[in-house]
Amino acid sequence: MPVSFLVRGDPLPQTPYTDEDLEHAPSRGMLWGVDLRNCATRKAARARWHDTIQDLKHELDTHPAVLRVGIACLRPTGFPQSLLVNLPTGLASRLHNDVERDRARYLQVLVLDLTDCADLALLHDRLEEALGPGHGSWADVTLTWRDIEECGFTEAWARGAL
Repeated sequence: MPVSFLVRGDPLPQTPYTDEDLEHAPSRGMLWGVDLRNCATRKAARARWHDTIQDLKHELDTHPAVLRVGIACLRPTGFPQSLLVNLPTGLASRLHNDVERDRARYLQVLVLDLTDCADLALLHDRLEEALGPGHGSWADVTLTWRDIEECGFTEAWARGAL
């Protein structure tokens, strides 16, 4: 299924692909994949997050029209230490603030844990809702698949914002 936003970063089995026509047109949204499934320690996951954010910032410099970024990640699940590899708290706000301060650019940031996602069609709808064109304003947020599976992105964000 083609999407209306750019897809970059690590290829994740759950994430959609970008329509080739979109590659040459300015897009307002970008989805960035982060595959943490091979990180066995918190230290390895932190290093991977650091590298990912640096790469994402560089890519944002080449796409000035992007106003919304979704960072989708997969956490490890196959070994006991996987419980220690989590999403960094405050990552969405930190990235928003860094880009605003360092690049004088307002950016909405969604960090989404897709580890438990099995419904690809529903994920596509949720990502279009968050990153696609013509959607309302929202603040920086970190969510899991379970947060948006039943109610949608906008409602999950509103619940978290209250």
